[in-house]
Amino acid sequence: MAKLCIYNEIVDEETKVMYRDWFGMDAVCYKDIHDFISNIDEGDNAIELKLHCPGGDCIEGWAIYDALRQSGKEISATIEGQCSSMATIILLAAPKERRFAFANAKMCIHNPSLAWLDLCTMERLTADELEKMKGKLDAQQIALMEEQKKILDLYVERTGTDRETLQNLMNEDKFVDMEKAKELGFISDTLAPNTATKTTKIIKNMEETKVKKNLLDKALRMLGLSKIEDVESAILNQKITAADGSEFTVEREDGDPQVGDKAYPNGTYTLDDGTVIVVADEVIESITPADDNNDEDVNALKQQVADLTAQVETLTAENTALKEEKSNLESEKSSLEQQVQSLTTDKENLTAAVGTLTSEKQALVTDKANLEAEKQTLTENQKSEEDSAILDTVAKAGGKAWLDNVCKLQSTFHPGNRTFVESGKRMEGETRTQQMLREQRERQEAKRKALNK
Repeated sequence: MAKLCIYNEIVDEETKVMYRDWFGMDAVCYKDIHDFISNIDEGDNAIELKLHCPGGDCIEGWAIYDALRQSGKEISATIEGQCSSMATIILLAAPKERRFAFANAKMCIHNPSLAWLDLCTMERLTADELEKMKGKLDAQQIALMEEQKKILDLYVERTGTDRETLQNLMNEDKFVDMEKAKELGFISDTLAPNTATKTTKIIKNMEETKVKKNLLDKALRMLGLSKIEDVESAILNQKITAADGSEFTVEREDGDPQVGDKAYPNGTYTLDDGTVIVVADEVIESITPADDNNDEDVNALKQQVADLTAQVETLTAENTALKEEKSNLESEKSSLEQQVQSLTTDKENLTAAVGTLTSEKQALVTDKANLEAEKQTLTENQKSEEDSAILDTVAKAGGKAWLDNVCKLQSTFHPGNRTFVESGKRMEGETRTQQMLREQRERQEAKRKALNK
């Protein structure tokens, strides 16, 4: 049997971290309980819940309650100190016949409340801001009323007490003892102390209580006992035989065995009438009547059917979603294959085009080189227009022989013999060469004017 002890305030995980890091305090959150249930051995089908808790966060409390109810384990719960607020919800995760308490424990149920109001704060409040605050208050009031109804519904369902009685107790917001908790149906019984007790009687006259040894021995022999210590054992102990022939002993003077009685050896015993008695740590931990077992089995089967139905519905929905996803993926695959084929064709065309362009580029490079060579040749052979005109003039004047003669001539020009004549007439003292050059310049000037027109 796995033992789950909830001895601290119930908070969310973030608040738990803050409690631990800032204040050095411990707390309980849903994740703790989830991890606890997840780590229980598969062969262990029982959870023993110990409560000494002031309550706390509603959301976390409901999550813990649901986790315990959905664990599939046989849950028993015991209030050891106090059980208040959301801790009473967790208590009700166990069936009524397996809910117990120490005699001195206390319990408190009350209406849910807020630790603080979720309102904006500012120095001045306008009419619009007050209207917004009123809306927030209304929303929080509705949420609290819904939470209160939800808690009350569970109390009525799991305790069997009428709604009005429970609501009145929630309104009072006060502790009640375990007799009241038993009366309200929150627990089935209180646990008796396990330690042995000795009663010492003070007798004024010790002489009146003395028994002669021979008479005592005679009485013991009549009872089939050898010594006085066997009297208490013979009176207090009940030996019970289970349906399968196994035996266990209950230390009880009379009446049927009760939860909390000292018993041994430990184990689970099913009686002939179907009653199941669980002995743990040499104490009767639970007694489940046959009818309750049947109801519990039926309820367990119903729950299993409901769980399986929910799983089937979930798996059906998941299967439908997967089929739709598969169809979408196949469509995407087909589209991608077409795109790949198109891109492959484009790649082949581009590869061919690159080859063609590469060849054309090579041809153009060759043509360019040829043209540049031709250009260089033409540049070297090309003569300017003025050079051509001079050559023509030299040819008309007599060619190379004439030019050689001219080159041999010495200039007779000096500033003193320079005179000017009217335009169009030969200057006095002008040489033949000077005349030829002047005429050449005049022809070029006339040609330029003709081109400009």
